[in-house]
Amino acid sequence: KNLGIEIIHQGAHDKLVVYEALCRELGIDCEATAYMGDDVVDLPVMRRAGLAITVPAAPELVKAHSHYITTREAGRGAVREACEFLMRAQGTLDAALAPYLR
Repeated sequence: KNLGIEIIHQGAHDKLVVYEALCRELGIDCEATAYMGDDVVDLPVMRRAGLAITVPAAPELVKAHSHYITTREAGRGAVREACEFLMRAQGTLDAALAPYLR
């Protein structure tokens, strides 16, 4: 709740089914989404998303299907790096950081 996350699906056996249903429910084109995964079970969704992100320690097959590979490892700032990458591309990062730089 503190992060503003309102929808969460855990323990899904078929991530692609859940992902596509969520996109339909929210009225979002799958091509307009980013997905971060680190193993072969993530590949079906990574191949469907518009932006596939992974970490340096991911299997080579996963890295081969990724558009962006973080410089930071999983559990060591990779998600933050991915979020900052997206926010920078959207032009929202500076405004989000501004209150902390006053």
